[in-house]
Amino acid sequence: MKQNNILYIAVGVIIGFSVAVFALMESPEIQTTAPTISSDDIYPKFKNQDPQKLSYTLIAQDANIEVAPGVQAKVWTYNGTVPAPTLRFNEGDDVTVRFVNDTPYAHTIHFHGTHDSANDGVFPQIMPEEEYTYQFVAHEAGMFMYHCHAFPTSEHVRMGMFGAMIIDPVVRPMEPAREYFFTLSEFDPNNALEHFTEYYMINGYANQYMDNPIRVVQGELARFYVVGVGGVLQSPFHVHSTIFKVWPSGILWNEPYHAQTHLIGNGDTAIIEAKWDEPGTYLFHVHGIQEERGSMAIIEVLEDDSSLLDVQTPSSNKGSYSMIEWQEDMILSLEQPQIISYENLGESETIDAEKISTDQVSIVKDSWNPDIVESYDPLAVQVSPRTTVTWTNDDFVVHTVTDIEESFDSGFIQAGSTWSYTFEEPGDWDYFCTLHPWMKGTVSVN
Repeated sequence: MKQNNILYIAVGVIIGFSVAVFALMESPEIQTTAPTISSDDIYPKFKNQDPQKLSYTLIAQDANIEVAPGVQAKVWTYNGTVPAPTLRFNEGDDVTVRFVNDTPYAHTIHFHGTHDSANDGVFPQIMPEEEYTYQFVAHEAGMFMYHCHAFPTSEHVRMGMFGAMIIDPVVRPMEPAREYFFTLSEFDPNNALEHFTEYYMINGYANQYMDNPIRVVQGELARFYVVGVGGVLQSPFHVHSTIFKVWPSGILWNEPYHAQTHLIGNGDTAIIEAKWDEPGTYLFHVHGIQEERGSMAIIEVLEDDSSLLDVQTPSSNKGSYSMIEWQEDMILSLEQPQIISYENLGESETIDAEKISTDQVSIVKDSWNPDIVESYDPLAVQVSPRTTVTWTNDDFVVHTVTDIEESFDSGFIQAGSTWSYTFEEPGDWDYFCTLHPWMKGTVSVN
């Protein structure tokens, strides 16, 4: 019996080895090196047979707005509201955005998605009273965020410089639905960089949809385009009394799945579809402490669409209705923005300060804040020719040291780092920080 067992094992090994060899011989060639791939292999881009050329203008404007009932705050905006206007086009469209900076700060527009460096919205930083033109092809279908990427970026986003960008598919159109958009953000009226903020808003105004419910129709598909603006806390987006379908990261070519709550990371998005069979009053909100500080909302499920006919508009998705224009009108009426105008933006000023003989300059702590009058210590230095002056960034955010006449530029000086420049010839050099242009200093060489 023992000999029979040994024989069976031996035969099994021989058969198994033979099958493996045969499978290896019949299998495709094994890849031993990483293949060369293009972006088209990573993400499907489809040909739009009839692309449009679309143009938009976004203006950086400071404004005083209402952020909650009876609460006024100064914000930084594109075109006066928080969030900024929703941009919408089809995949394959050729998009141009003219950006004008009417504020005392450097700003940019960074669009999520594919584009080259000149249109990435980081370099260059657009100075006060300057403008820049961004141009890109809307390759990817889905939901994307755009926002300011001046430094510190978290401050610029927290202050209100963000918006939604919807790129509709030309291949595989979406099912007809009633469409809405939601930006989930953080804001503190007293400190833009507060870790845990006073408000967690939906579309820039705390609890606005408690008094002005989102109205959908029973049995009709509702589509939510959701942006997780965030800052510190992530956004667990929860819809009551239904299980919804979600396209993760707002990418239409991702495989959708069903969820009760979907976590949206900061800077990420989601496209969510839901349906209710029974009329009634339901909720959606960001699950957690956020719902107690502004992110609670009511969904009113109607028996029919008769009360929505005057506020709905046609959608780029065939057969769909958009409620986004109604939402943006609501934002404008609640916030009531008062645009702040400035004079003499971009003009340089002569530093009137006592000149100190030293070759060391500190970029002082909290100099990113325009309330700090003396951003450099000392503001004015005096040195001899061929002296090397060193700047130390004692702030916690990045800065630059840039000559107004552009004879020298430090590039980004990280927190705790230094930068040096040797002044060979006599003369006076006024400099500033390109990221925070109110920061000004001077070097006199004699």
